[in-house]
Amino acid sequence: MAAFANAARQPLESAAGAAELSNSEADLVARCKAGDKLAFDELISAHQERVFNVAYRLMGNYDEALDLTQEVFLNCFRKIGSFKGDSALSTWLYRITVNTAKNRWKYQQSRGLNRTDSLDAPADEEGEKKLTDYPSSDPGPSELASGREAMNHFEECLQKLPPEYREVLVLRYVEELPYEEIAEILRISLGTVKSRIHRARSELRELMRDYL
Repeated sequence: MAAFANAARQPLESAAGAAELSNSEADLVARCKAGDKLAFDELISAHQERVFNVAYRLMGNYDEALDLTQEVFLNCFRKIGSFKGDSALSTWLYRITVNTAKNRWKYQQSRGLNRTDSLDAPADEEGEKKLTDYPSSDPGPSELASGREAMNHFEECLQKLPPEYREVLVLRYVEELPYEEIAEILRISLGTVKSRIHRARSELRELMRDYL
Protein backbone atom coordinates (compact mmCIF):
# COMPACT_ATOMS: atom_id res chain seq x y z
CA MET A 1 0.00 0.00 0.00
CA ALA A 2 2.84 2.39 0.74
CA ALA A 3 4.30 2.17 -2.77
CA PHE A 4 0.95 3.01 -4.33
CA ALA A 5 0.29 5.86 -1.90
CA ASN A 6 3.67 7.49 -2.54
CA ALA A 7 3.22 7.36 -6.31
CA ALA A 8 -0.44 8.34 -6.25
CA ARG A 9 0.25 11.50 -4.31
CA GLN A 10 2.25 13.01 -7.17
CA PRO A 11 2.46 15.82 -8.17
CA LEU A 12 1.61 17.05 -4.66
CA GLU A 13 1.78 15.46 -1.25
CA SER A 14 -1.42 14.88 0.70
CA ALA A 15 -2.39 13.70 4.16
CA ALA A 16 -5.59 12.51 5.76
CA GLY A 17 -7.30 14.94 8.10
CA ALA A 18 -8.38 14.53 11.69
CA ALA A 19 -11.85 13.24 12.54
CA GLU A 20 -12.81 16.31 14.55
CA LEU A 21 -12.28 20.04 14.30
CA SER A 22 -9.16 20.97 16.27
CA ASN A 23 -8.92 24.08 18.46
CA SER A 24 -6.62 25.78 15.96
CA GLU A 25 -9.02 25.00 13.12
CA ALA A 26 -11.97 26.24 15.17
CA ASP A 27 -10.15 29.53 15.72
CA LEU A 28 -9.30 29.77 12.01
CA VAL A 29 -12.90 29.10 11.00
CA ALA A 30 -14.17 31.69 13.48
CA ARG A 31 -11.81 34.28 12.01
CA CYS A 32 -12.94 33.39 8.48
CA LYS A 33 -16.57 33.77 9.49
CA ALA A 34 -15.73 37.17 10.94
CA GLY A 35 -14.44 38.26 7.54
CA ASP A 36 -10.72 38.06 8.28
CA LYS A 37 -9.10 37.83 4.83
CA LEU A 38 -5.74 36.81 6.29
CA ALA A 39 -7.43 33.88 8.00
CA PHE A 40 -8.88 32.72 4.72
CA ASP A 41 -5.44 32.99 3.13
CA GLU A 42 -4.17 30.74 5.93
CA LEU A 43 -6.97 28.26 5.25
CA ILE A 44 -6.07 28.11 1.56
CA SER A 45 -2.36 27.77 2.31
CA ALA A 46 -3.00 24.89 4.71
CA HIS A 47 -5.31 22.91 2.44
CA GLN A 48 -4.67 23.84 -1.19
CA GLU A 49 -2.23 20.99 -1.89
CA ARG A 50 -4.61 18.37 -0.55
CA VAL A 51 -7.57 19.84 -2.45
CA PHE A 52 -5.57 20.03 -5.67
CA ASN A 53 -4.31 16.48 -5.25
CA VAL A 54 -7.86 15.13 -4.99
CA ALA A 55 -9.08 17.35 -7.84
CA TYR A 56 -6.23 16.15 -10.05
CA ARG A 57 -6.95 12.46 -9.41
CA LEU A 58 -10.67 12.92 -9.91
CA MET A 59 -10.45 14.97 -13.11
CA GLY A 60 -7.27 13.51 -14.64
CA ASN A 61 -6.18 16.86 -16.04
CA TYR A 62 -3.73 19.31 -14.48
CA ASP A 63 -5.27 22.53 -15.81
CA GLU A 64 -8.80 21.43 -15.00
CA ALA A 65 -7.67 20.45 -11.51
CA LEU A 66 -6.24 23.94 -10.97
CA ASP A 67 -9.51 25.48 -12.11
CA LEU A 68 -11.52 23.13 -9.93
CA THR A 69 -9.31 23.92 -6.91
CA GLN A 70 -10.03 27.62 -7.33
CA GLU A 71 -13.74 26.88 -7.55
CA VAL A 72 -13.57 24.78 -4.37
CA PHE A 73 -12.09 27.63 -2.36
CA LEU A 74 -14.54 30.10 -3.84
CA ASN A 75 -17.34 27.78 -2.68
CA CYS A 76 -15.61 27.48 0.68
CA PHE A 77 -15.51 31.28 1.01
CA ARG A 78 -19.22 31.48 0.20
CA LYS A 79 -20.24 28.63 2.49
CA ILE A 80 -17.91 29.08 5.48
CA GLY A 81 -20.73 30.71 7.43
CA SER A 82 -22.71 27.46 7.27
CA PHE A 83 -19.83 25.28 8.48
CA LYS A 84 -20.88 23.98 11.92
CA GLY A 85 -17.54 22.51 12.94
CA ASP A 86 -18.94 19.04 13.66
CA SER A 87 -16.23 17.47 11.46
CA ALA A 88 -12.63 18.22 10.55
CA LEU A 89 -12.18 21.14 8.20
CA SER A 90 -10.43 18.79 5.77
CA THR A 91 -13.49 16.50 5.74
CA TRP A 92 -15.69 19.45 4.81
CA LEU A 93 -13.27 20.52 2.08
CA TYR A 94 -13.09 16.98 0.70
CA ARG A 95 -16.88 17.01 0.44
CA ILE A 96 -16.88 20.34 -1.42
CA THR A 97 -14.14 19.04 -3.74
CA VAL A 98 -16.00 15.84 -4.57
CA ASN A 99 -19.29 17.67 -5.09
CA THR A 100 -17.63 20.26 -7.32
CA ALA A 101 -16.08 17.46 -9.37
CA LYS A 102 -19.48 15.78 -9.65
CA ASN A 103 -20.94 19.00 -11.04
CA ARG A 104 -18.12 19.06 -13.61
CA TRP A 105 -18.83 15.45 -14.57
CA LYS A 106 -22.54 16.20 -15.01
CA TYR A 107 -21.69 19.18 -17.18
CA GLN A 108 -19.39 17.05 -19.32
CA GLN A 109 -21.91 14.23 -19.60
CA SER A 110 -24.66 16.63 -20.68
CA ARG A 111 -22.44 17.58 -23.61
CA GLY A 112 -21.23 14.09 -24.40
CA LEU A 113 -17.71 14.87 -23.23
CA ASN A 114 -17.43 12.24 -20.50
CA ARG A 115 -19.87 9.36 -20.67
CA THR A 116 -19.72 6.83 -17.83
CA ASP A 117 -22.32 4.40 -16.54
CA SER A 118 -22.73 3.44 -12.91
CA LEU A 119 -21.80 -0.16 -12.15
CA ASP A 120 -22.71 -0.01 -8.48
CA ALA A 121 -24.92 -2.53 -6.74
CA PRO A 122 -28.69 -2.23 -7.36
CA ALA A 123 -30.82 -0.66 -4.65
CA ASP A 124 -32.87 -2.89 -2.38
CA GLU A 125 -36.50 -2.29 -1.40
CA GLU A 126 -35.52 0.44 1.06
CA GLY A 127 -33.48 2.33 -1.52
CA GLU A 128 -30.17 1.45 0.16
CA LYS A 129 -27.35 -0.24 -1.71
CA LYS A 130 -27.05 -3.97 -1.15
CA LEU A 131 -24.20 -4.39 1.33
CA THR A 132 -21.64 -7.16 1.48
CA ASP A 133 -18.85 -7.62 4.02
CA TYR A 134 -15.80 -8.25 1.82
CA PRO A 135 -12.56 -9.80 3.11
CA SER A 136 -9.76 -7.36 3.85
CA SER A 137 -7.31 -9.65 2.02
CA ASP A 138 -8.78 -8.60 -1.33
CA PRO A 139 -5.88 -6.96 -3.22
CA GLY A 140 -5.99 -3.21 -3.63
CA PRO A 141 -4.50 -0.74 -6.10
CA SER A 142 -1.10 -0.98 -4.40
CA GLU A 143 -0.71 -4.42 -5.95
CA LEU A 144 -1.70 -3.12 -9.38
CA ALA A 145 0.78 -0.32 -9.81
CA SER A 146 4.45 0.20 -9.04
CA GLY A 147 6.79 2.62 -10.74
CA ARG A 148 6.07 5.60 -12.96
CA GLU A 149 5.06 3.63 -16.06
CA ALA A 150 2.60 1.52 -14.12
CA MET A 151 1.32 4.62 -12.34
CA ASN A 152 0.63 6.33 -15.66
CA HIS A 153 -1.33 3.31 -16.82
CA PHE A 154 -3.16 3.20 -13.51
CA GLU A 155 -4.19 6.86 -13.88
CA GLU A 156 -5.48 6.23 -17.39
CA CYS A 157 -7.58 3.34 -16.13
CA LEU A 158 -8.77 5.35 -13.13
CA GLN A 159 -10.32 7.92 -15.48
CA LYS A 160 -12.29 5.16 -17.21
CA LEU A 161 -14.10 4.22 -14.01
CA PRO A 162 -17.53 5.65 -13.15
CA PRO A 163 -17.20 8.78 -10.98
CA GLU A 164 -18.52 7.09 -7.83
CA TYR A 165 -15.82 4.43 -8.14
CA ARG A 166 -13.08 6.91 -8.90
CA GLU A 167 -13.87 9.05 -5.86
CA VAL A 168 -13.82 6.19 -3.34
CA LEU A 169 -10.50 4.89 -4.66
CA VAL A 170 -8.95 8.35 -4.50
CA LEU A 171 -10.21 9.01 -0.98
CA ARG A 172 -9.21 5.56 0.27
CA TYR A 173 -5.89 4.86 -1.48
CA VAL A 174 -4.54 8.29 -2.38
CA GLU A 175 -5.70 10.23 0.67
CA GLU A 176 -5.64 7.12 2.89
CA LEU A 177 -8.86 8.08 4.64
CA PRO A 178 -10.71 5.62 6.90
CA TYR A 179 -13.97 4.14 5.67
CA GLU A 180 -15.89 6.14 8.27
CA GLU A 181 -14.60 9.48 7.02
CA ILE A 182 -15.27 8.53 3.40
CA ALA A 183 -18.85 7.72 4.37
CA GLU A 184 -19.13 11.11 6.05
CA ILE A 185 -17.65 12.95 3.06
CA LEU A 186 -19.91 11.22 0.52
CA ARG A 187 -22.89 11.03 2.89
CA ILE A 188 -23.47 7.36 2.24
CA SER A 189 -23.52 4.36 4.55
CA LEU A 190 -20.35 2.59 5.67
CA GLY A 191 -21.51 -0.57 3.92
CA THR A 192 -21.98 1.30 0.66
CA VAL A 193 -18.44 2.66 0.93
CA LYS A 194 -17.08 -0.87 1.30
CA SER A 195 -19.23 -2.15 -1.55
CA ARG A 196 -18.11 0.61 -3.92
CA ILE A 197 -14.44 0.15 -3.05
CA HIS A 198 -14.66 -3.59 -3.61
CA ARG A 199 -16.39 -3.17 -6.96
CA ALA A 200 -14.08 -0.31 -7.98
CA ARG A 201 -11.01 -2.46 -7.33
CA SER A 202 -12.52 -5.28 -9.36
CA GLU A 203 -13.22 -2.96 -12.29
CA LEU A 204 -9.73 -1.47 -12.01
CA ARG A 205 -8.10 -4.90 -12.07
CA GLU A 206 -10.09 -5.77 -15.18
CA LEU A 207 -9.05 -2.55 -16.93
CA MET A 208 -5.41 -3.23 -16.07
CA ARG A 209 -5.52 -6.92 -16.99
CA ASP A 210 -3.62 -6.54 -20.28
CA TYR A 211 -0.94 -4.43 -18.66
CA LEU A 212 -0.49 -6.86 -15.78
